[in-house]
Order: sequence, then structure tokens, then C-alpha cells
Amino acid sequence: MRRERRFQVLKGLALATALALPSVAAAGAVLEPQVAPSDNYGESFTFIGDLDGGTFIFAQLTVTNIGPGSRTGLCRTTVLTPGQKPWTAQARVKARDWRYDAETGTLHVGPCSARSADGATRVEVPLDGGRVVLEYAASMTPHHLERSEVEVGRERYHHEVTLAFSELKATVTRPKAGEVVYAGGGYADHTRSTIAPAKLAKRWVRFRALRGGEQLVLLAREGQDGEYGPVYAWEQGTSQARFLEYFTVAREGAKERSAWTVELFADGASAMVLRSTSLLQRSAPVEDLGVLSGLVRPVLGSPVTYLHRAVLEREGKAPVPGLMEVTLEGDP
Repeated sequence: MRRERRFQVLKGLALATALALPSVAAAGAVLEPQVAPSDNYGESFTFIGDLDGGTFIFAQLTVTNIGPGSRTGLCRTTVLTPGQKPWTAQARVKARDWRYDAETGTLHVGPCSARSADGATRVEVPLDGGRVVLEYAASMTPHHLERSEVEVGRERYHHEVTLAFSELKATVTRPKAGEVVYAGGGYADHTRSTIAPAKLAKRWVRFRALRGGEQLVLLAREGQDGEYGPVYAWEQGTSQARFLEYFTVAREGAKERSAWTVELFADGASAMVLRSTSLLQRSAPVEDLGVLSGLVRPVLGSPVTYLHRAVLEREGKAPVPGLMEVTLEGDP
């Protein structure tokens, strides 16, 4: 019984670690992890697709020291399609089972890989009898936006967008199902942190409009100390992001019935408003561990993320549809 309980704890910690790490880049090649000795080190390469027909795809390759072992590799994917059961899969590998190939510019994490070269980016995630392949029509280019670093004591979190606005082809083979090809818009970013996830933020808001005539990405963080930053919105076709001061979050309902209104401010006045329209997924990895959650909460906290279809509203402009994530530290 003790051995089985220990296995469950380690398995749960690996899953919770992968889901709790922020979705940042250091010097070097765009897909080469810069491993740090910190016990709280975590580095993630995140890829997102908003596709025709309403399908949402998420894929992530991570290297981390959090949890059992060090320099652990994690690979995971989620596919959400209207009218179908969500498909989520992940793999955890030891340090010897992930590598960066400088010659080809490819990061391998277990069976998963990501490569960016010659004006294209390809991500392949074959897990649990299924397979996701993401083909972006652009190579990854780090965009280090000002004020995108967070410091807590001597530790640091750094975020940069690597693919903001790109056409995307996604090929999905669910377990025991045929291959389906989707088209739409894609996004990618890179995060690197030595701050324990529980201390990094009180809440996050992310919005990505990846399809249609007007495209933009938005990121907003409130720290545990009540300070705000980064808070910005970056529109396609502009070289610089618009930096905002702070934001407020209003909520109606609870759990899967939650609806959100996020108002963002600049120069002391309301600059834009986000309104959720429909829920795609509620994710609470630490909460789902039940009685075991107490073992990981001191480091990971208890993040809960709501993924919604939403619209961005600005005075004098048409509403912009997209994907909104609201992540809370704890969800009463």
C-alpha cells in the first residue's frame, strides 16, 4: 500500500507540475532549454492553435527540476473539438530521454519534438495511441516585450512570444480514430522561471485572437504582492505592444458555470474589456489530486484555469473574437 501510495503521489506531482508551469526565452537557439540548478526551475515551449470549426489544440514541451528527479522532460497535448470528448495526453521522461539537436534546431522530449527552421515550425506529439502534428507557416522568432520579466527576491520569470500570428495546419489522430486535418491560426511562446509557481502570480489573464481580420495577443498578471505586470496587448502589424497599467476581474457563477468580465486600464481610464462567451475547459490539476494535493501545494499552489471563447471590446472598434484564459491561484 505504501509503494502504491508513493507511486500515485509521484504521478500526480508530475501531472500537476506540467499543468502548473507558466506557459519564457534565454540566450541561445530558440528551442534550446537553458537549464538552471534551481529546484524551482521550469522552462516551457507552448504551442496553441485556434482552428476552423471551433477546434482548440494545445501542445507543450517542458524541462523542469520541480518534482521527483531533476532535468525532467514533460510533453503534453490537449485537443478540444465541439461535440467530441476532450482528448488529453502527456508523457514524463528522465533527463537522458530529452535533448536539443543543435544541427537541426530540434528539441526532442521523449517521443515528442519541435523544430523551427527555413521559415516554418513543426511540432509533433505522438502519445497514448494518438498523434498531433502542428505545422506553422513561420519560423519562431523571439519577441522580448518590455516589462515581461518578473522578479521575486533573486529569482526570475521571463516570458517572450515566439510565434504571434501565423497560419497553422494541424493534423490530429485521436486514439482509435482516423486522421483529421484542420486549418486556422497559431501562436507559440516560451517561458523560463526559477520562481516557485505558488509565488509567481495571484492570477493571470490571457487573450489570443488568432483568426479573422484583426489579430492580437494579450497577457496580464497580478502578483501575490498586488503589483501588476506584465500587462500588455500586441496587435498584428505593430512592432510594439501597448502596455497597460492594471486590470479588474468580475465573475458570475461558479466552477463550470463561471462567466468573466475583465477590464484593463491605461492612464487611469478603461482601455478595453474582455467578456467570456462560452466555456471550453476548466483545468484544476492540483485540486484533482484530492487528499494528495497538500503534498504539492506549497510549491505549485493550486492553479485553476478557465479557457473560454470570448470577445475583446474597445471604444470605437468592432468586437474581436478569440480565446481567453483566466488562471486563479485557488478557486473557492
